[in-house]
Amino acid sequence: MDQYQFYPTPATLASRAWSLFKSKEWVRVLEPSAGNGDLALACPAWRDDYRRRVPVDCCEIDLKRHPTLRAKGLNVVGTDFLQFKNGHLYDAIVLNPPFRDGVKHVLHAWEITWDCEIVAILNASSLKNAYSTERDHLLSLIEKHGSVEFHTGAFATEEAERRTEVEVALIYLRKKAQVEEIVGDILSEMKTDEETGESLAGGYAEAQCLALPNSVLENTVVAFNAAVRAMKDAVLAEARAGYYSGLIGETMAVRDGAEGGSKRDISTSWVQGEMASRYLELKDRAWASVLRSVDVMDRLSFGAQRRLEASFAEIKQMEFSVSNVQGFILGIIDSQDEIAIGMCCDVFDHIIRWHTEENGTLYRGWASNDRHRTAGMRIKTTRFILPGFQLEGWQRQLGWNQMKMLQDFDKVFAMLDGGKLKPEVGLCDIFTTELEQMRRGARVSSSYFDCRWYPGIGTIHFFSRSAALTDALNRKVGRHRQWLPPEGTRVSEDFWKQYEKSEKFDKEIRQALNTNRKRWERTAIDRLFSSDEKEREAAHEAVADVIDQVLARHGISTDFLLEDSQQMPLLAA
Repeated sequence: MDQYQFYPTPATLASRAWSLFKSKEWVRVLEPSAGNGDLALACPAWRDDYRRRVPVDCCEIDLKRHPTLRAKGLNVVGTDFLQFKNGHLYDAIVLNPPFRDGVKHVLHAWEITWDCEIVAILNASSLKNAYSTERDHLLSLIEKHGSVEFHTGAFATEEAERRTEVEVALIYLRKKAQVEEIVGDILSEMKTDEETGESLAGGYAEAQCLALPNSVLENTVVAFNAAVRAMKDAVLAEARAGYYSGLIGETMAVRDGAEGGSKRDISTSWVQGEMASRYLELKDRAWASVLRSVDVMDRLSFGAQRRLEASFAEIKQMEFSVSNVQGFILGIIDSQDEIAIGMCCDVFDHIIRWHTEENGTLYRGWASNDRHRTAGMRIKTTRFILPGFQLEGWQRQLGWNQMKMLQDFDKVFAMLDGGKLKPEVGLCDIFTTELEQMRRGARVSSSYFDCRWYPGIGTIHFFSRSAALTDALNRKVGRHRQWLPPEGTRVSEDFWKQYEKSEKFDKEIRQALNTNRKRWERTAIDRLFSSDEKEREAAHEAVADVIDQVLARHGISTDFLLEDSQQMPLLAA
């Protein structure tokens, strides 16, 4: 907490800060040191009875707080505000920065904005003890462009989450752009991106062919920044064109009432709103280019890609910079175990849910006590069957979704095979080059499967060429879903005996499950995949009961689930 000097803004002080804004017709708001969002969410435009909800963006240097901010509906667009560049998009900035760097934060806000109101909460001593050039500069800005008021005990009230007796200064600044500035060339005052220091000699045309000795990532950031500068030029050019055409007057048709007039709004709010809209589109494109990169997407299954894209809506709110993109990629690397197990579960579930009796077997899942019993499932290591591979109409090859599914199988089995990116001969390869042979009933081999296709009914029979890889998939999913004990756990020999021989007992277990089932009832096995947690737990208990009975008939004890695990011999998994 002390590392970032985190002092949440008390509600009374936050309300007073927002009351200082002269205009309440905000286009876009920024909170540069958001913490848990207390100050940002005090924005009047977020009240339920307010006529519109203004976009509120925020920066927060503590990455652990980002999920909290996003859950509250705030857009996280940056980490360290002192590295943030795109202040020109905002017409309101409200901040409670770390007291030790408060002056720097306010001056940076002033530096990067164009037409904006700024309200800041600072330590009062920053102004009363102006011993530095920065503090003198801030006092000069307040004198010319704003006001200040002092509050004692604002952080010492009962509502303060973290109390301190420090006196605070509440600063108001108004940086105003005139319409005349739009007509003039205000872009000459805008600095080149200081983070990359890039410039495109010879004009923006060279952005089309960036022959720079930098990485692809750095080139993309350079191109993005060039596109942003060109976009700013374009918006201001439109505003200038509207201004001058308005001076000329309307056409004769408009004067005679045959056509409607079109008056260009050249207000600062129109310019900021248009720049913000176009900037967000450019940023979306730039981040999408990263997501489409071969290094990121080609390793992921279709399901994993969809999950990554779902979380991407939050990521793409961030400023597009080298450091932020590198952080995104490092996040993927840190999550690679989670991504990998998600891919394995996708493939496992797709195989198990189709032709369940043909493809999978049941076994008694691991549990720490008899009140939480589970039924584990494993894919047969010899053969599994999947439907849905017909050729419809004039179709002469498998469809896009069908090929994606086959690619996913290859990606997962290649990953299990020593972390490879792809097999030497993939399923898509044989269903492209050997399609006619397979149509005539030939059994054709890929790196991981022998396949026989029945196009009339649309099924493929997959014969695993490596029982070890199929078992590796079973064990990964089994441990993730806690059907198998964690690695290194001491368990009885009977547990692994019933696991290895599950195919032998499976038919008997399924017959027992179906004995008393009504025709219209869903099977207990179907309910194992229910989205309802209570129904799923009840199904596991019911199936586990039947498995216990079958195992008992074959002399296999299930007491391994109840014994002290420290007393059991350690068996290899």
